[in-house]
Amino acid sequence: MVHFHLLIAALICLSLAVAQNTYIEGGIYQQIEAFGALRMLNATGVSGPASPTTSGVVYQILNNDDLAAFLAFSPALVKFAVVLPFALFTPVVLDSLRNSNKLAGVIVIQNYDPLFPIPSQYSPDDAFPNFQFSLYANSTRGFHAWNPVGNGMLHKSFDFPIFVMPVNPNDLSWQQSVGTLLETAKYNLDRGYQTYPLYSIEFNEFMYGSIDAATCLRRGWCSPVGASSVWGTFSYNISRKDTARKIIVVSAQSDSNGFFQDFVTSAATTASGYVTLLAVANALSQNQAAVSSLPNDILFTLFSTESFGFAGSQRFIQDISAPFTCITPPVNSNSSTSSCAYVGPYCANPCQVTSGFTNVDFNRISAVVELNQVSGAGLDGLTGSGGDAQIYLHVDDAADAETQELVKLFSTASAVTASGRVVRAGATSAAVNVKFGAAFTGTGNDGNLGLPPSSAMSFLAKRKIPAVVLGDYQTKYSNKFYNSIYDDASRISSANIALMCGVATQTARSVFQLAGGAAAEAANFSANCTLVAELFDCFTANATCALFHSIYPGQKVPFSGNYPGSFQQQAFTSVPPYMMYSLLANYTASKRTPNACDSISQPSCGSDPNAICVVNTCVLSQTNPHFAYGTGLEMDYATGFYKVVDPKKGTWVQSKANGDNIRIRTFLSSSPQYQGMQIGVGLALTLVVTGVTYYIQRYVDARFK
Repeated sequence: MVHFHLLIAALICLSLAVAQNTYIEGGIYQQIEAFGALRMLNATGVSGPASPTTSGVVYQILNNDDLAAFLAFSPALVKFAVVLPFALFTPVVLDSLRNSNKLAGVIVIQNYDPLFPIPSQYSPDDAFPNFQFSLYANSTRGFHAWNPVGNGMLHKSFDFPIFVMPVNPNDLSWQQSVGTLLETAKYNLDRGYQTYPLYSIEFNEFMYGSIDAATCLRRGWCSPVGASSVWGTFSYNISRKDTARKIIVVSAQSDSNGFFQDFVTSAATTASGYVTLLAVANALSQNQAAVSSLPNDILFTLFSTESFGFAGSQRFIQDISAPFTCITPPVNSNSSTSSCAYVGPYCANPCQVTSGFTNVDFNRISAVVELNQVSGAGLDGLTGSGGDAQIYLHVDDAADAETQELVKLFSTASAVTASGRVVRAGATSAAVNVKFGAAFTGTGNDGNLGLPPSSAMSFLAKRKIPAVVLGDYQTKYSNKFYNSIYDDASRISSANIALMCGVATQTARSVFQLAGGAAAEAANFSANCTLVAELFDCFTANATCALFHSIYPGQKVPFSGNYPGSFQQQAFTSVPPYMMYSLLANYTASKRTPNACDSISQPSCGSDPNAICVVNTCVLSQTNPHFAYGTGLEMDYATGFYKVVDPKKGTWVQSKANGDNIRIRTFLSSSPQYQGMQIGVGLALTLVVTGVTYYIQRYVDARFK
């Protein structure tokens, strides 16, 4: 009984100690709302920051003079947490900070005028994104700097933590966090970073990944980077056996990447392309009878995980290049396994959600039309309302006769005039003349730079196919913020919307003719510019828009960027691809039954896997998700773990993190000398107490023996 009481007393004392520690900790530390960058790995190594638990004195660097002063500053035994604007967030600056041997970590503030202005240009990607996985990686055509402002930050490794404070002026906690951080920086600056106490920052976001993808997967510390692509067609009964019908692919990239992935919306980089593709599908749906009677099939593809070695397009092409063989069917419609977590898959090994892709034959593809960056970005050269905007047609082989005909189909048609209304800007509108022309000069390949980074490369790597990539640039990206945190909706005007609408109109007309339709009938198709504006606003700026709320089966649509994330064997793990799937299914539906379901309370449309609920309407459509992760990775169905099977292909994985304790926080710290003195005094007292205890124990033993 005595032991029980002692145990209770001990537990009470422990609880009081924990509570007291929490109280003291809350009084000492102040949490800062910032977000860490992710650590990524592939077959050749690591990129991104390391994340040891560390701390450093807050030091603000706003310009090159501040940087020079920091590098010349030599206090003893001190590490610093450096606060930077994005203009200085470059490999050169970070290397100089690291080489100073006094860097604890970095915090980047996106935009907090006037100290942290928006840079005039910024891209963390490479000059030729994805070059090592491109059509020209081993070609004599070689490297071309499509993205000349790219600084290559995405694929560099750093041995210190890096956090960002993304702009969110409507969030009070963000304003308070930035204000707190800048106050601590000013406090330290006023004391010359030497007069203690000084404010310090503690970084804590431990990530387990190390060495390379194969090692990290084997240790269970990483997951493949991936999500789901979306594809769909008006041809509900499309069949691999129908060899007489050709397939015209209309493609766009649906994902994005960035150094701080969760805060990159890629408005011009990718959203302009997939929004325009959806507008093309919507335009063609206005005369579905004419489209359904075409002698060939139009296939829309929205490829995810393209930023990571063209993973989505390569996996889709791999899966449609030969008849599919299911090794292990599911036990029943409610079953799942450790190696195929999706409930009720079409096949458990290899894990496939739906069977639709088995009806698509790669050998039937006769042309590829890709919508790349088509917003016009800064609209260079556009002169006033009604001005001309140029869309360039990029090809791999300018000497190929079929490719020349494809370019001619787009470029010889009369210019398309489109007007757009930007929903978020009220009555603001613009009109733009959209003109199409070849990106190459001359008649052969001497003046041809080839294809820019694009999904079309994956098709051409498999077989020579007439392919054209539409872009608002000729020799270099007009988008000066490619895959950057600054590539957001604020940079898009009504003129950009009008341009995308014009591209959608011309693409719908050209694709209709490619599929066998008459030119006179094709001229009747026009994109809905109001829809283009609404779609763009929803995907890049306003996830709570009415359109998304009408589709998403819940009361609140969560914000989600276009970064694929950690791959899970689910149809959809984020909002954007689910919205693309629902919208494309609605536009290409062969049958619609209004009021047959409720998007919130009863989203089911029965047992038919091709019937889904969109805006309280059951739509029957050949639209499907398709897993998208690197083809250099495969599931080992014997162990239930992924492994690297081909290091030359996409093998990107994401490190797992200690998600229970991710934080940065500020606190007042004493000087290293004072801390050393405290440690010395503590050790001395410990030795004295130990010695006194020892002699007392000996005395007691001798006295009372």
